[in-house]
Amino acid sequence: MSGFVFGEKPIQIESGDGATVYDNAGNAYLDMGASYACAPVGHCHPDVVGAVQSQAEDLLFVQGSYPTETRTALYDRLGDLAPGETDNVWLCNSGTEANEAALKFARHATGRETVVAAKRAFHGRTLGALAATWKQKYREGFAVPDNVEFVDYGDGEALAAAVDDETAAVLLEPIQGEGGVNPAPDGYLQTAREACDDAGAALVFDEIQTGLGRTGTLWACEQAGVVPD
Repeated sequence: MSGFVFGEKPIQIESGDGATVYDNAGNAYLDMGASYACAPVGHCHPDVVGAVQSQAEDLLFVQGSYPTETRTALYDRLGDLAPGETDNVWLCNSGTEANEAALKFARHATGRETVVAAKRAFHGRTLGALAATWKQKYREGFAVPDNVEFVDYGDGEALAAAVDDETAAVLLEPIQGEGGVNPAPDGYLQTAREACDDAGAALVFDEIQTGLGRTGTLWACEQAGVVPD
């Protein structure tokens, strides 16, 4: 029995400490990907372990309709850290779910359907996020919705030309991470902001790879001085 979608690797990881993970034979490996960016402060950081243990002793789960002290504190902290000013936080299980939610919010707020995304983008594997993911191998066989228009990443003129009064959202990564590291050129994110403002569209930044300090600021968009919606 296998639960692997992407192909099973030949080593079995058993434990981790900081940037190092260990297999069942005791071999050590440097985790250069921070476990798909899920361990930005390293594996088994004592503060994280302590917080998980403390919460587990009080309450493991309560549905989202009921506030808890810990969840409310997290909302407040995330609101303080988010770019710009916000009074709303939506907790998700994964990057693809976060992008799904962002696209739903944008479509609901604007009453529009079309999304502008970039070639080479990766935003997730669920159907809405997959529609904004560029590479064909991820899309094949899933009848992906065709309401996303792709433009060359970094081409500000092409981006501005694609955004109009039918655009619900522009969805971009400040630094693309699919198949390499592809930073946005100077002025590109500013152009996206201006195009969205002119058309009344929402600007969405996917910072699954770049957020939480991985580029030197808490959010990569801070370096461009651009605040998304």
